[in-house]
Amino acid sequence: MDLSIVIINWNTRDLLRDCLASLEGACSGLSFEVLVVDNGSADGSAPMVAESFPAFTLIPAGGNIGFSKGNNLAFAQCGGDFVLLLNPDTVCPAGSLAKLVAWSRRKDNLGAASPMLTDGQGQPTITSGHFPHPRFHWLGFLDPMRALPLSGLQKRVVHIPQPGDPSAMVDYIAGACFLIPRPVLATIGPLDERFFMYFEETDWCWRAKQAGWEIWYCNEAQVVHLEGKAAEKASTFTTRQFQKSYRLFVEKNYGPGQVWKFRLAQFMEFGMKGFLRWLVPMNRRKNQALAATYFQRARIQFEPAISVDVPGEREKNHAHLISE
Repeated sequence: MDLSIVIINWNTRDLLRDCLASLEGACSGLSFEVLVVDNGSADGSAPMVAESFPAFTLIPAGGNIGFSKGNNLAFAQCGGDFVLLLNPDTVCPAGSLAKLVAWSRRKDNLGAASPMLTDGQGQPTITSGHFPHPRFHWLGFLDPMRALPLSGLQKRVVHIPQPGDPSAMVDYIAGACFLIPRPVLATIGPLDERFFMYFEETDWCWRAKQAGWEIWYCNEAQVVHLEGKAAEKASTFTTRQFQKSYRLFVEKNYGPGQVWKFRLAQFMEFGMKGFLRWLVPMNRRKNQALAATYFQRARIQFEPAISVDVPGEREKNHAHLISE
């Protein structure tokens, strides 16, 4: 079998349906299987998969176990030469995954690969990035200046490729469409389940690169990621979970003594961003809302430890929390 596609779902029934319906055309010419791990959805996702896509494998997780643990649950059942982690809020155009697999077969020493991710209007969105560094945050409030031809200002944690950009090695790729050769997965191991959500793919890429494998952005294929552009307002859960996972990544891979440097740099970035937004007289309501979001992120940096309440099955207001 060429490809095993693993999708983690939590209350994203309609998005999931569109995603699953796109896979036959996206995998044209490939032998493939689809494994849907349902994290205890309460919106009828599981019955929809069973009724509308009986050829696909449905794996009930029994609760909201998170992105890492959900994927790991499916890995043992994957039989393809490649394993694809795919978000339910993606739509794969005709031939897209076939192109990605064909391209990946030609790459020696490939650890993982991602196609270009685009939003619903076809515009490129976050696809890859650099491993975190405090300087990205110290320069974070200078976003308007990053258009200047200075590499130090242009570089940031997340990267949005342009259509003309060639395929390239990167530090990490986004977990929304994350292709791994199965032998590499067996060598590096599963996702670290301490990351409930966020930074699990960054951590896996770090481990793969430390072992000598290459992480690539592939410009020959595109996949639509409907959540690709960051929301202006994040829920309390996503904000706190992101920060918790961020600290875990830094502590695990850079050392516990480095965490305070990132906390200080983020406090300065978000505090300055919030202050500047609060001063903007135009679009007052929008900018004050953004300022409040930035101030919330700044305040979190004062918390020695971050606690997060995982959403339960009945909390339908956060239908996309399990998507990357």
